[in-house]
Amino acid sequence: MNKTVQHSLILGFALFAIYFGAGNLIFPPSIGNASGTNWIPALIGFCVTGIALPLLAVIAILNAGGRFEELTRPISPWFYKAFNLLLMVGIGMFVTIPRMAATTHELGVYTLFPQVPSIVTIIVFFAISFYFAMDQSNVIEKIGKFLTPLLVLILLFIVGKGIFNPIGTPVATDLKSPFSNAFISAYQTGDVVTGIFCAPIFIAAILSYGYKGKEMRKIAITGTVIAGAGLLIVYGGLLYIGASGSGMFPKDMDSTALVSELVNHLLGSSGAVALSIAIALACLTSAIGVIAVIAEFLNDLTKNKFGYRVWALIVCLTGIAIGSLGVENIINYTLWIFLALYPVAIVLVFLGLFRKIIPNPGSYRGAILLTFIVSILGTLGATGIHLSAVQSFISMLPFSANGFSWLVPAIIGFILGTIIYKTISIKKDQDPTIELLENE
Repeated sequence: MNKTVQHSLILGFALFAIYFGAGNLIFPPSIGNASGTNWIPALIGFCVTGIALPLLAVIAILNAGGRFEELTRPISPWFYKAFNLLLMVGIGMFVTIPRMAATTHELGVYTLFPQVPSIVTIIVFFAISFYFAMDQSNVIEKIGKFLTPLLVLILLFIVGKGIFNPIGTPVATDLKSPFSNAFISAYQTGDVVTGIFCAPIFIAAILSYGYKGKEMRKIAITGTVIAGAGLLIVYGGLLYIGASGSGMFPKDMDSTALVSELVNHLLGSSGAVALSIAIALACLTSAIGVIAVIAEFLNDLTKNKFGYRVWALIVCLTGIAIGSLGVENIINYTLWIFLALYPVAIVLVFLGLFRKIIPNPGSYRGAILLTFIVSILGTLGATGIHLSAVQSFISMLPFSANGFSWLVPAIIGFILGTIIYKTISIKKDQDPTIELLENE
């Protein structure tokens, strides 16, 4: 195998593993179970949020020179730090990483060793994660070479069994909008955010192999395609497995319990072992990558005051504290965070993809501002704050019934921002004193 192919596979496997964490194993079967015979539209919706957008996030960061800071530069110098802090602390530290540890216990260790307390599993989980994340420069290679191949084999075994020897036949359910339900449910995988987080270290790994320019871009795209193909096969299989059990399990069944029951029906007692190993590997690979990125960001933000390893340790200790709450509690208390921040992340990805043809910085600012305002207003209900005027306004927006109330405002903000910025620029050109007064 030549080096280019080898490197592409390592990078693709590593990216697959970083994306495939706790939520990626929990949510597809649950969505399939709720969708029943409509599992195909549900799969399309899940794949848009869970595969297409996360992988496009890598390309968006690549277009910005491999730096999220550069992607957000047209908005404002402070936006990168503020939004990244919200993403990394609000979603990364307080949701994604702790949930991985809790899932490892509930779906992995507990099924084999029910006498082991969750806190023991969680401490061991973060000890291993910290060990791998300490060596910041080789995180991607370690994941791609050593942890991912075994994970892929186990997942393919479970998925293959579920497809070729299903436990049942999908039945019709009362779910009205399987596509939009899956699209929004996939927010909780956190993968668009993970893409934004991990794209810089993915691109840095390509550069470390010595690739530059067009060659680097080719390797990056090849790696994302490999990761995307793997995710599509696994997500499709897991979602179908959930759909095949739609006549056996209630659609509101606890997500972790459903996965455990489905695998038990498919593989019997051996399934518990396979699932436990898959869960541990999936969660570890994702946690290691995200811990490395968050620690690096916080270290840069504090100007190396504490050091990368200290921040990695702080992230792990936070994960231990929150992970002990359990998977369902973490999912329930964090939904509003995703509803508020995810649309902004999605809009940023598209702005990054079409970076070269965006008219001016006002386009970025208008699109992000209106998206954020509408997302915040739409999230109030999820936090228990019910304001009739706000809810009436949100309900009047196009596509709000399907969870996309932010879409049209983002487009309007893009257009208005472009026009306003251009108008101000023309006035500055006509009257230079305006710019002088602003500078003073």
